[in-house]
Amino acid sequence: MAKTAGKDRTIVIISIVSIILVVVMGITSVQRERITTIERWTGNVFAPVQNFVMTVTNTIVGEVASIIDIKNIKTENEMLSQRANQLEKEMVVLRLKRDELEELRGLKHALNYLYESADSNPIVANITAKDPGNWFDTFTVNAGTKHGVVKNSIVLDAKGLVGRVYETGDTWAKVVSIIDNNSSVSFQVLRDARSQGILTGSITNEISGYLFDPLFEIVVGDKLITSGLGLYPEGIIIGEVTEVHTSKSKLLKTITIEPAVNFNRLTKVLIVTPNNIHQLQEE
Repeated sequence: MAKTAGKDRTIVIISIVSIILVVVMGITSVQRERITTIERWTGNVFAPVQNFVMTVTNTIVGEVASIIDIKNIKTENEMLSQRANQLEKEMVVLRLKRDELEELRGLKHALNYLYESADSNPIVANITAKDPGNWFDTFTVNAGTKHGVVKNSIVLDAKGLVGRVYETGDTWAKVVSIIDNNSSVSFQVLRDARSQGILTGSITNEISGYLFDPLFEIVVGDKLITSGLGLYPEGIIIGEVTEVHTSKSKLLKTITIEPAVNFNRLTKVLIVTPNNIHQLQEE
């Protein structure tokens, strides 16, 4: 309270001095050759005071202007920040839509493995759950018997073979992938259909297998596709050979492959029922 009273008193004094200065300046404003002693004395006394008052006034005006500018800048910054956040959200939505569209296009491309036909009714499904761990060795999708999914339906993604459906509900289905240790796939080398063998998954999610003909010269980099023996139809990309081992007796040739599908980052899959597969093969 004392500080406030002191400020008020200072403002009153400055105001009175300013009024006096204005009056004096009015009196002395008429041009004359000489001024009186009193006027000279008054000018000498009040000139420093006038200078002080002007300095204080300019300082106050400058500080008020600065405060106003700061408030305006702060308001503008807040508006720009809100707009930036809104644009960022819109970009995320657009990116998600773009990624989803690319996924769907990729899944449509996967039908080329099965000789795409207007009579087939592939089912696009989202992955909703998976077993603990980094790998999608077994997982659940949001499509079931109500959508036409049945046991042993083939599961694909844009890159190639994912696995098969092993259990179904009305609106869900469980999938076991080819990297699971309960899975096996018959294969052939893409460059030579006469070379065939069996691949199996493992508890480490590594896919390995062996050739029926140990004399066939399979090499690192060879592409493998499904052979058509067993559950999976012929021609679906499985992966690429990364290692080749021949037993000392040369009676067994084993291989390790890198799957075409990235089993760390699955989000959507394409499901084709066995009936549709048979129709496509017959065509």
